[in-house]
Amino acid sequence: MPARARGWRRILGVAVLGVLVAGAAHPVPPRPALFGVLLQTATRAMLTRALTHAHMTLAPHGRHRWYDLYEVNGVLKHASKLAVSYTRGGRFVKAVYTFPSFISTRHFREVMKMVTAKYGPPTHMSGQSSIGRARARWDLPHGFEIIVKRRWPNPTTYMVIENRVTLLRMKAEQRHVMAHSGAF
Repeated sequence: MPARARGWRRILGVAVLGVLVAGAAHPVPPRPALFGVLLQTATRAMLTRALTHAHMTLAPHGRHRWYDLYEVNGVLKHASKLAVSYTRGGRFVKAVYTFPSFISTRHFREVMKMVTAKYGPPTHMSGQSSIGRARARWDLPHGFEIIVKRRWPNPTTYMVIENRVTLLRMKAEQRHVMAHSGAF
């Protein structure tokens, strides 16, 4: 093989290796899901089935609410509640896990590690994980984001999985309902 051809082959090989290494360093994060239900296409009926099948207890209330509240029952370590919000048409909007804490701030670090293991490092981080207010955000494809946050002085940690597109739709629906409710 001529030296010139070997040179191009080596350059192409390095370029392909660079692309492969770069691709390995930044893999596409998995699509958010709850108990096997992809949240991008999830409905209230699908998630209710999946969550009750996972042994979470649905708090009794009417279908007129914007959210369902579940007792986690040990399904996710240290979490106590899961609130799942929907549009009026029953499309998934947001899921919020609550990790109560009275003195310790360790839940924030534990939840961050759990999310980082699945989705990589956060896109944005503010505050300190050891004390005070803290917030980490992962921007995901298809309008999703995951937020792990802790307010202060209450060290309870929250993990929020939300679809920004359906969140805007739900807020518009709520404004419409309030404007036409005659409540004031």
